[in-house]
Amino acid sequence: MSTEVLVGTLALLVMLVGLVGIVVPVLPGLGLINAAVLVWALVERSTTGWVCLALCLVVWAAAFTLQYLVPGKRLVAAGVPTWVIACAGLAGVVGFFVVPVIGLPLFFVGAVYLLQSYRAGGLGRSLGSTWQAVVAVGVSQLIELTGGMLCVVTYVVSFYLASR
Repeated sequence: MSTEVLVGTLALLVMLVGLVGIVVPVLPGLGLINAAVLVWALVERSTTGWVCLALCLVVWAAAFTLQYLVPGKRLVAAGVPTWVIACAGLAGVVGFFVVPVIGLPLFFVGAVYLLQSYRAGGLGRSLGSTWQAVVAVGVSQLIELTGGMLCVVTYVVSFYLASR
């Protein structure tokens, strides 16, 4: 087995771990996927490898941007003020470190619920906003997963073309 095929196979395995890291947010999924493509492109040293890396980086940038813009826009449309979204985002970052794996979405949704309840004057009055926060978390993960899968498909096609 040649070095290129071995590195290519290991890169694909790392990408699959990255996809799992997107669904179960333990690892930075898209970052791991793109790191694997970078290592493969460095070993491959061909136009196909560099084009694959460039395409994956563009997909990563697009997914990263959309991952925050689309859910944020939906929350604002649902009547959640931007300051609540920003505070909930900070709470999500803290939650990521406090409760591994589920802390980020848990703290984000919890902060939206508490802040919207405070604004509305009662705990029961913010369920609609909280549901929109849950949907926003799901949409964000779906966008990241779609970006990750596009990168993996781009890599598989590029690996096939490079090994011919």
